[in-house]
Amino acid sequence: MLHRKFEEHIIQSGRHIGVDEVWRKCEAEFPGWFKTHMSCTRGRRGSRGGGRGGGRGRGGGRGQITPFVANHSSPNSDEDGDDEPNEQPQQTNVNMDASCSRTNELHPDTLWFDDSDVTRAITLSFQQYFNEPWRNWTETDKYTRQQWFNLFKRSFTWRPELEALVRRSFAIKAAKRLKDMHYDLTTKRGVCPLWMPEDVYEQLLKRSKKNKRGGSLSNKVEPGHCQGSVSTNEYAKRMAKENGGILPKAADVYLRTHSKEEPGKGKQLVGSKAKQVMGEYDKKMAEYKDKGIDKYPNEVYFEAVGGRKKGLIPGLGSAGDLYYEKPSSRADKSSNTYTPSLLSQLSARLEQSQQQHESERAEWERQRAEWERERLEVEKERYQKEQAQQEEVRKISEYLVEMQKTMQGYSQMFSQCGGSFPFTHPRDPPDSTGVGAPCAS
Repeated sequence: MLHRKFEEHIIQSGRHIGVDEVWRKCEAEFPGWFKTHMSCTRGRRGSRGGGRGGGRGRGGGRGQITPFVANHSSPNSDEDGDDEPNEQPQQTNVNMDASCSRTNELHPDTLWFDDSDVTRAITLSFQQYFNEPWRNWTETDKYTRQQWFNLFKRSFTWRPELEALVRRSFAIKAAKRLKDMHYDLTTKRGVCPLWMPEDVYEQLLKRSKKNKRGGSLSNKVEPGHCQGSVSTNEYAKRMAKENGGILPKAADVYLRTHSKEEPGKGKQLVGSKAKQVMGEYDKKMAEYKDKGIDKYPNEVYFEAVGGRKKGLIPGLGSAGDLYYEKPSSRADKSSNTYTPSLLSQLSARLEQSQQQHESERAEWERQRAEWERERLEVEKERYQKEQAQQEEVRKISEYLVEMQKTMQGYSQMFSQCGGSFPFTHPRDPPDSTGVGAPCAS
């Protein structure tokens, strides 16, 4: 009957309409029909999935994941909120044999929470019980978390000794999946999904708009970053490639992803949050410099943003693990203890080695310039000596030429007096006066 009603709505519409709109009309006439329909459909699809050797097939997967049709009404709890849902909720449409149960058994070495079927089962648990505008795992109450886990237990089995590990892994995966679902619902879809009450969807949208406006719908939306769809991790890799393989400083990555070019002003930070972070960073850097404390810039940035918050470094996103060591326990996910990552340490050593190489090269260049200066001074001194010698030779040459001209003048003068110069006539031996007379010819 439900399928015939579905077809009647399509025929009577007389136009092309979306399947979601037809399903909404059927939901209005037959409340809960969509969940019942999906429960039956998923059961049939699971039974058809054989594939090769009874494994994964079309629509099958690792055995059927049967949805649990849960009530979306609020639980009746005491004032202290300690009531929990039953550990084993009543099962509907479940028919697993021994081989199917073995196939759906969770184990870290075979089937675990990184598998798409497990993630899909967690998402299905959310869709079967979502009666409040939960945005993240922290806001979710204890009762709802337990209810989701109970729904998840209907699809998989595990050994008793893995119970604590499964619960921890479920909480980690469910927290991430819930956050992703909230983003998709408030950003991408634009339409209330069939599995969610419309009032809950409206509350989600309203709270999301308030958060974007700083808690008030009247405030202006400030941009969070300027990196678009490119991840911070990819930005860091690109900057490292531009820098010769050296990982850029955390503050430089933040500045690149939170500033844009404005005509006549250059690079400008976007939003008050970015200005606050970089202002605090510059302030701390100046304080350490004035005190003579040599602190690595990545540690200063860690202090400026207040350390880790929920396992992430504010402003760095997925690139935070490139600079800071991942928390080893849940208690360390919000920590103010600075511990550089191995990659950051290696990059710092590489940068230090390059700086030392550049310093040594600069020193060598300085010595080379000093040697060149000394060589030029020696060359200049030698040149000056050569010039002085040449000048002395020139003067002597000029003097000899002048003397030759004088001698020639004297020779001409004496030749006119009947003699010659120098004297060529023989002379008498010197007399008592020391002067001898010319000999007679």
